[in-house]
Amino acid sequence: MLQFRRSFRRTIARTVILKNPRRHNFGNSNFGGRRYELTVSTTRGVPSTSTNLKEALCEKIPVHYDLLRNFRQQHGTSVVSHITVENMYQGLNGVNTMVRETSETDPKCGIKYRGLSMPEVITLLPREGKSPSAEAVFWLLLTGDVPTQEQTASLIADWTLRRQKRKDWWSGPGGGIVGSILQTLPKTTTPLGRLSMALAIFDSDKHVKGALQNRASSYTHWEYTYEDSMELLATLPAIVGLVARGEKMKNVKEEGDWVQFLLECLSNASIISESHKTSLMDFLRLYVTLNADEDGGVPAVHVTEILGASQLDINQALAAGVLAYSNEPKSGTMSQYMEFQTEVQSLLGRELKEEKLKSCMANLIEKDKLVGYKETKFYDPRYTALLNYARDYLADDPDVKLSQAITRILTAMMKTAKGRNVYPEQSTIAAPIFQSYGLKDMNFNQVLLCMSRALGAVASIIWTRAVNTPVECPAAKCTYTYWNTVRGIRRKHKRPKHMKYFRK
Repeated sequence: MLQFRRSFRRTIARTVILKNPRRHNFGNSNFGGRRYELTVSTTRGVPSTSTNLKEALCEKIPVHYDLLRNFRQQHGTSVVSHITVENMYQGLNGVNTMVRETSETDPKCGIKYRGLSMPEVITLLPREGKSPSAEAVFWLLLTGDVPTQEQTASLIADWTLRRQKRKDWWSGPGGGIVGSILQTLPKTTTPLGRLSMALAIFDSDKHVKGALQNRASSYTHWEYTYEDSMELLATLPAIVGLVARGEKMKNVKEEGDWVQFLLECLSNASIISESHKTSLMDFLRLYVTLNADEDGGVPAVHVTEILGASQLDINQALAAGVLAYSNEPKSGTMSQYMEFQTEVQSLLGRELKEEKLKSCMANLIEKDKLVGYKETKFYDPRYTALLNYARDYLADDPDVKLSQAITRILTAMMKTAKGRNVYPEQSTIAAPIFQSYGLKDMNFNQVLLCMSRALGAVASIIWTRAVNTPVECPAAKCTYTYWNTVRGIRRKHKRPKHMKYFRK
């Protein structure tokens, strides 16, 4: 036990000196100098040196299991949240009631992956092109370690091999198993509906089924879930490519990292132009990195987490959560924001004049018609990272420039006129960037958001199986029962005063 405690407390610190921080697309854009020093802990334990992801995970599970056992034994009765009646009727918004190992929302710096903020994640993870690779992000989410370039390359090779072995899912006559089904769906089916259907018909549970038939120990079930999950993730870009058009794909190259394979599938579906491929690849890698996971309380993530813990097949757990992304984020999806920006553009005309834009924003504020903005204390680091990318590579794009102008004027007006700190969601800058690259179907772009989140969802589900996390099952009562309970508590507190008065 002493050895465990020493190993768990040990952290590996790394100091990174950045000569041009804006090129790394992160954090606060007001750096005020040529050098920016970033000191972070790259891992919460001893990092694995194995280039095999499953072996690296095997090293982490016993350590984490010991941590959980000791934590529950020593602090099992400690109170971590106080829940009021108002909390219950607000959906427990902001109340700490869940455990999610892969990520959490920090009140000071936003979403964090395994304890690392977005600026740290973007800076430290190995890159493919100019942005971190999806494989590196997944390695971090699953193990808690910042992977080396060799470890990342090993996972890229593993997923390439797995997608080649399961070509029957997405390639061949009629587009494979998935493609042949998608072609039978009505044309009115939304892209998210198509993705949900595609995931539901997967036969990605052969390893788990084999384990159950052979009566494998419950402590080893995570290993079979891992194998099924890796096959699903490796093949997911091809499924998204089929969702994009509903047509079979020909002569698709399986080589390359996750995003490179995705673009190969999308280009095969005649969506992406060759001239945009390289820069779009860098943008999508950044977008996937920023959206690889989310707070466990978000509806789509929450649904997937619950079903993943219920021993449902991994593909079915993901399929169930997909449809919840049709309203993500609540302040406005990419489609809703682009409709909002198009409306503003129609009111302004071709010329972007400051006074006219201010008048337009004042009118929209008065009518409460803002989309893509929420009241918070700081800019979402995901928005800032995408904004910096747009400044570097799409500075002259009219849609991107209009988005920036709307944000600049709107945040200032809300602060001055209403005394409220309103900041943009990442959808307000992601949507015009997608549009500038030719991906104008914002409903399909929600599929790319959902695809990104699959990385964190799968990593979290593997961990729930590894430590045998029980299914979330809180008790429910009707309003009258709560009403009577609360009234009874209040009467009980008041009773001693009445008794004292009666004795007199």
